[in-house]
Amino acid sequence: MPKTPDKKRKAATSKKLPRTLTSLNVPKFDLVSLGAMTKSPTKLKNWLDLNIHWFAGPSIDHFMPTSGYRGTIITIIGRNFSPNRFENQVTIGAAAALVLSATATELKVLVETDTDTGPIKVTVGANTTTSSSDFVIGGTPAAGSEEDGPPLVATGAGDGASAGDVNPIGTVRVLVVMLNTSDRVPANPAAVRTTVTTAWNNVQTFYSQASFGRTNVQFDVTNFAALDGTFNDFVDLSPAVKNIRQNQLKRIAAIAAQAGQNQGFTLNNYDMLCCVVFTNGDGVRAWGGSDQNHFVYDNNLPTSDPNRIHIDITTNRRINQLWINESANWGRFAHEFGHNVVSSPSSSGDGTATLGEDVYGSDLVDPSQATAQNFEMMGAHDTHPLFTGFHLEKLGYYTAANITTLNWDRNPFNQAFEIIAHGLTEDASAARVHMVKVKVSDALTYFIEVRQRPGATTQIFDDMIPVGGASNQGGVIVTRVIAGEMHNNQQTRFISLMHDDRVLIQNDFVEDPARALRITVESDSVQTRPLVCRVRVAWAQTVADDPNGSFDLNVTPWDSSYQSPDIWVDRNPFGSFDKALDAQGRPLGNGDKPKVSAINHFTSRINVTGAMGASNVKVTYYAISPPGVGDNGNWAPIGVKTISSIPANGHIDDKVNWIPVAGKHTCLKVFASAQFGEISGRNNGAQENVFDFIAAGASPCDPVFVKTAIRNPVKERKPVLLNITGLPRGWRAQLPYSWVWLDGLAEKEIDVVIWPTEDLLTYDFGKQQKEHGKLPAVAPVRVSGQVSRDYAELVEPFKEEPGSRLYPIGGTFYRVEVKRKATIAIKAGNEGEQLMFVAGGVRPATRDQQIVVEVTAPNGELAHTEALGTDASGNFQLLIKTETLIKTFGNGTYLTQAFIFDATDLADAASNIITVKL
Repeated sequence: MPKTPDKKRKAATSKKLPRTLTSLNVPKFDLVSLGAMTKSPTKLKNWLDLNIHWFAGPSIDHFMPTSGYRGTIITIIGRNFSPNRFENQVTIGAAAALVLSATATELKVLVETDTDTGPIKVTVGANTTTSSSDFVIGGTPAAGSEEDGPPLVATGAGDGASAGDVNPIGTVRVLVVMLNTSDRVPANPAAVRTTVTTAWNNVQTFYSQASFGRTNVQFDVTNFAALDGTFNDFVDLSPAVKNIRQNQLKRIAAIAAQAGQNQGFTLNNYDMLCCVVFTNGDGVRAWGGSDQNHFVYDNNLPTSDPNRIHIDITTNRRINQLWINESANWGRFAHEFGHNVVSSPSSSGDGTATLGEDVYGSDLVDPSQATAQNFEMMGAHDTHPLFTGFHLEKLGYYTAANITTLNWDRNPFNQAFEIIAHGLTEDASAARVHMVKVKVSDALTYFIEVRQRPGATTQIFDDMIPVGGASNQGGVIVTRVIAGEMHNNQQTRFISLMHDDRVLIQNDFVEDPARALRITVESDSVQTRPLVCRVRVAWAQTVADDPNGSFDLNVTPWDSSYQSPDIWVDRNPFGSFDKALDAQGRPLGNGDKPKVSAINHFTSRINVTGAMGASNVKVTYYAISPPGVGDNGNWAPIGVKTISSIPANGHIDDKVNWIPVAGKHTCLKVFASAQFGEISGRNNGAQENVFDFIAAGASPCDPVFVKTAIRNPVKERKPVLLNITGLPRGWRAQLPYSWVWLDGLAEKEIDVVIWPTEDLLTYDFGKQQKEHGKLPAVAPVRVSGQVSRDYAELVEPFKEEPGSRLYPIGGTFYRVEVKRKATIAIKAGNEGEQLMFVAGGVRPATRDQQIVVEVTAPNGELAHTEALGTDASGNFQLLIKTETLIKTFGNGTYLTQAFIFDATDLADAASNIITVKL
């Protein structure tokens, strides 16, 4: 009787990894069964080399580290281990350890969650060896210390593809968890909970009014739960810090996640987790701008200790986070909520990216340029301003009809507009708009809007905006938004006023003389509530061929998968790609998977926006290996090109040759040098990770160890907080640290380990097998990092400390696939006088697998390359005209080799090399 699909799945998933060696095929040193092999010393030695561990038994010389946290990967050095990792049984104390990789002299093993201090034992067959010293389970990092964080071992859930950014349109659910330390317990928990609930009610009202009902903030507030330490363990009230300790944020979040679950809340139902730490009224700056879907904490007490805490919660989506105290102004709650709407802003508007950058005066080269903070919720939050025009547009809070966009050019323009303030309802009049937007280029935009205090209405925002002598409690503001790249390696926007810190009234104007642009308030009282003003926009640039600020070079920045659509790889044969093309003719993803030790084209698209084109554009191409989290500027240039001309609002595709080094994956970057008069030189570059990895195997699959650099992008010593997302069901991963302390611009290399947890056939990979399971065969893993953004200056008018920000510094994207281990073999020779033949096959025999055949000329140059597929028997054949080869490269000895390369079912492999004389 044929199996039903459910029975097939059950049969496939029931194949677990071997836990003992009793069922393994242990060889016997039997001279009779070895037969003729005993007559050949060479063959006998080879057999003994492969199997000596069964007879001599393993031996441990030493291991490192000698102590650490649960989740640590230990390297065991010794002799006579089995090269098959599942033929080695390892225990630490009384607990089994997972063997991740094995050679005859080295094992890498994972310290699992139930492990206590004890000796390490390695068993191969009937033989066991024990270490002379114990591996010691260590404690947690001390409060305020500069220790690197404990490991992060993540287990997949869901499909692994859920984004971390929260779409502001629709319902946004927040779980608010109340937390207290052992020495600060609220005398009246219900009253404190009511205070926090009131703050979140105001956040709900603010976003509902700001969005005209498009953003619906729904929240649940838990009862108090206990943190496992004192107030000083979690909070630093020193004047220079005055915040929740950065190295305790993950610990607090894990305890909060567990507390929420214990009180009956399902984490998968929420978009954000708000951790409220009770400070008894002491103010702290708060944190926002982080997300994770693995909440892990272990206090490393013995497993038998009743006070042991072990939290390991995986959600099926990334949950954004903020940390705050109970007495914070509701504006601070709304500000940190805004940071969690997105992970990072970008000049291209990727995804919902809008609210990543604080509009504070602090830490800018010229703090006076951040004049918009009193009109911007991402600035002076405790005075409750609305968002400025740029954010309102990107959030989607206006219909298209309420935004008029003007594209500045070299032709004279003069027109008046009626602009209405953002009140409690969106304007429906065709004669008025909420915003006029003057776009000079992708790098520079002016936003014109009207702002007004609430008066006697129920409006909750803008109650303290500076209005100067305005008679109607409001007037016009003009903000300038410049795209730029900050020290944290993220594309961002700087927002500033084009005038004094007040609203403009009748006859006030602002100018941009370089573009002959003038914005004039003709009337500030067309209507008094909601306020309507009439504003005239005029420009008349007549200076011919003046490059001053009339064009902008740009390369589209990377997206949430750390890849830019304007950067791709083109492998020989050039011009065809593994990935499909987008609407602009660019290949998706990396384009082609690059060929190691061969010429690939590293291609970039350089764009120009604005009123003029650009000439003599110098483009520099860079590479860095290994790819990493953060950017400290440690790039190596691999080529420089000059593009003679790029037309206005056009682009040019350019390329250099790139030869990747075997065994190393990398990150590519392109930068168009800034030119005199360019509007912004800060959006001229982008980068992309080259990220394909294969977890090859028969049953089960092997882990992938990916060398990754953690780089501090700022000049002062800071911790880089690490996170891993994108793991689907049936996958695990390990980061050796949850955070890494680094000196300014320093870096540290780590191994990111990613592995499938089940047998090969439980994964839905390839397209040939009929009995595969349904676990995801691709793990789209992202390792990301954040550094803190701290501000020194207090925010007017209340002199409050601005909130702190965990700012994303980028990351790496690893596309790890399950594929079957395979081999490939060929034969080659002359087919008559005019043809060379290449024939071969792959094992296991699999049809429609991509094979790349390469022929190398006598002088070492690549003479011919061709991609083809296998037939139903796994075989392939190719005929090459020898006349073409000889005409170009001459007679001599040619080397022929074939590769399984980027196939659907089979892992990459190389064949034997055949020499052919022509």
